[in-house]
Amino acid sequence: MSLPMRKSLSAARPLCLLGAALLLATCGPDAPEAPVQITMEVVSNQPHLLSGGNALIEISTSAAAADLAMLVNDAATAVDFHSAGSTDGLNTYRALVTGLADGANTLQVTAGDGSAMMSVMNYPITGPIISGEQQTPYFCLADLSPEADGSKRRFAIGNGEYLDDAATDEFCSLPTRVDYVYRSSAEGETFKALADTAMRPADLTMTTTLEGLEVPYIVRLETGTINRAIYQIAMLHDPQSPAPAAHAPSAAWNDRIVYTFGGGCQPGYFQATSTGGVLRDSMLAQGYAVVSSTLNVNNTGGCNDVLSAETAMMVKEHFIEQYGEPVYTIGNGGSGGAMQQLLIAGAYPGILDGIIPSMTFPDAVSYMTDSEECAMPLRNFFNDPALALSEETKAIIGGWPNWYLCDVSLGERPDRIAPDDCSDEIPVAERYDPVTNPNGVRCSIYDGMRNIFGEKLYADINAEREFARSPHDNVGVQYGLAALNEGHIDKSLFLDLNEKIGGWTIDFMPTAERVVGDDDAIRVAYETGRITSGSAGLSMVPIIDDRPYLDFEGNFHASVYSFVTRARLERDNGHADNYVIRRHFSSLSLADENLALMDQWLAALKADNSDLPVLEKIVKAKPADLQDDCFAENGERIVEKAVFDQDRLFDNTGSRCNSLFPPHAGLRLVAGGPLSNDVLKCQLKPIDYNDYKVTFTDEEKTRLETIFPAGVCDWSKPGVHQGVNDTWLSYGPSPVNLHRP
Repeated sequence: MSLPMRKSLSAARPLCLLGAALLLATCGPDAPEAPVQITMEVVSNQPHLLSGGNALIEISTSAAAADLAMLVNDAATAVDFHSAGSTDGLNTYRALVTGLADGANTLQVTAGDGSAMMSVMNYPITGPIISGEQQTPYFCLADLSPEADGSKRRFAIGNGEYLDDAATDEFCSLPTRVDYVYRSSAEGETFKALADTAMRPADLTMTTTLEGLEVPYIVRLETGTINRAIYQIAMLHDPQSPAPAAHAPSAAWNDRIVYTFGGGCQPGYFQATSTGGVLRDSMLAQGYAVVSSTLNVNNTGGCNDVLSAETAMMVKEHFIEQYGEPVYTIGNGGSGGAMQQLLIAGAYPGILDGIIPSMTFPDAVSYMTDSEECAMPLRNFFNDPALALSEETKAIIGGWPNWYLCDVSLGERPDRIAPDDCSDEIPVAERYDPVTNPNGVRCSIYDGMRNIFGEKLYADINAEREFARSPHDNVGVQYGLAALNEGHIDKSLFLDLNEKIGGWTIDFMPTAERVVGDDDAIRVAYETGRITSGSAGLSMVPIIDDRPYLDFEGNFHASVYSFVTRARLERDNGHADNYVIRRHFSSLSLADENLALMDQWLAALKADNSDLPVLEKIVKAKPADLQDDCFAENGERIVEKAVFDQDRLFDNTGSRCNSLFPPHAGLRLVAGGPLSNDVLKCQLKPIDYNDYKVTFTDEEKTRLETIFPAGVCDWSKPGVHQGVNDTWLSYGPSPVNLHRP
């Protein structure tokens, strides 16, 4: 684990270690006994971010375990010091400290005249720690709206049973339970409940772990609540052996975690019915522990990566304290699960040591720019029957493979930035309506992240209640510019489109005027990492981008987003050699191979003890066979650098892989924007008619200048407030790195 969290304090070093001359002078037979050396550090999390009243600590000392004593807040506390080896003549011990009070605590370890002391901060297991004030209202499992057929929404544990939804407090806390399932050899079976842990079912299979250990394929499945979310931990464990512990992990565990993240993007406000999935056969069979929670599913966790990061941090701390410290943690998940991995790795480095996003989006905010411009203004304009535009002409404006992508796949998706885009789980009577329920739950993703983006009054809609700020802006954007310059559309359509496209209100209602992003929200998006940058945390993590190709289906999981993510790394680091893109048809799965390659990559990285910069070490550790590639329909592997040619926006087929999997552009790229697609609000420049490959008449020039009175986007410059994000920001209650919108 590589969390930036360890703190070391030591007593005076023995004088006889200071040099040979001093050794002769002070370490002779009459020299006084050297003082005991002790250092202490927290293993399970950063010392100021602990939760649940526990902390796994590590002590290095010249003393024996029997001579060590622990004090918590100056009170003697009984702990077991378990040997963890020795280094340079010092003994290493680990101990699980329990019973920490909420708030500040002091830990002290003593032995003879030696002592080590440190301060830690503990928060309730119900949260929050860094995500700010918790969402209200928040609907517990028992309070969710029923399914469409009227049936109750339930959390399936994975053993054929459902979780008891009788919450024990206002934080939706549920009793922790441990179940066992096993892999059946029966045809068509997967995991079955192990009803009697003292028995071995006749259809029980065996599995061989990554470490070469053959064990019964029995999975320990822990389910509980942390941070108001339902979490699950699955790992191989024989129930006939002692329960796993931090000092005595399960013998079948390979010392690695795969943390799974689920897709979608909704505003949250409820305890959900599924995690990112932990009963993953190919992972568990190799000995990986698989971990996730309901707040790590973007569709139910609020599309809020800070909350997801906080929850992953807390669940991982619990894992370390109860099961042992992993050598590394690998993120895994697609679509909204890819968003979370990239955002968490970028803004909270160390929670995940390597990530495997699939169907990648670099973040939610920049994706929503594409999604919402299709959902309202573009569809409203192009689908006007009076224009009688062909499907091909409509598609060319965004460089899409077909108009379906914008019109249906993006356009008919829920309006994620609209306040009425509520999940079905939220009771209808609780939802916002500007007239009938103005104080109801606002379901835009920004209202779900109001701790981050801040709020303000929009008096034209509601003069009494503040709404979350929005960073979206389209002032100065010349839609269809590249299509005009390459002769795909004429001047009349270009002018009509830019004159009439308009914008939207904070309630996502159409306006004739273009939308002006809130200046503070734009600043916040960049400085907090809601728009991923290529540096900061993303320059400290290996990334394998698994890209099933869906462009020709008109699927909104467009392959261009892999190139968008890479472009940010290349711009900020000079290269993207820690980022590998693997393209293939959706019928082919590379999941097992990618996990194996990531494991090799991280193992080599962990073995590198050099003083090289982290990014250099990552690149050096990358397996030789792990390169950009694609796979033909017949299975042939083609190794070539994945390239998006911005000079071929409308026909990006200039290589073997691109001829098989041509990446298509997007609305802002065709408008002249950068491949990084991360300019929320562009800096403006005066209209320069040399930028056009057509000649405007004086009348057309007057019209163009009326459309863009303040100028047009200058894409050669960074966006307004654009810069590298800070890391490990808090939105409260933790005061460390506290950010205020």
